[in-house]
Amino acid sequence: MSETINPLATKPDNASILDVPQLSQRVTKTVNVSNIADAETKISDIEVIGNGDSFQLLCKASSKSQGWMKSAKAYEVPGMGCLVQVTTQQGDNVAEALVFVNDVTIEDDINNGRKLVKYRRSQHN
Repeated sequence: MSETINPLATKPDNASILDVPQLSQRVTKTVNVSNIADAETKISDIEVIGNGDSFQLLCKASSKSQGWMKSAKAYEVPGMGCLVQVTTQQGDNVAEALVFVNDVTIEDDINNGRKLVKYRRSQHN
C-alpha cells in the first residue's frame, strides 16, 4: 500500500510558489518613489509589466529615518469614478485598503499631487 501525503502537514514556501525573492534583513525599501520613471532611477533591478503608472499618486508622505510611508493612489474608470488605494507602511508592516468612489475624476492638486473631484455636469453630457 502506498503512503499518502497530507499537503497541509507541511508549510509551503510561498516565496518560491509565487516566484518572489526573499528579502534579507539588510534590504531596505525605497519609500520616496512617486512614479515608474522615478522608480527606475532609484531602484536598479525594478521590473515593470503593463502600465505601472495606471494608478495615479494623489498624495504621499514618508520618512526614511523613521521607516514609515503613507500614500493614496487612484485609478480612474472614465464616466464611472475612481478606485482608490490607501497604503500605510511602518517598518516591515504594510496595510492597504481599496474602495471605489462613484462620480469622481482626478485633477491636479498642490505640491505635484492630485485630488478627486466630483464630475461636473458638462462631463456627463
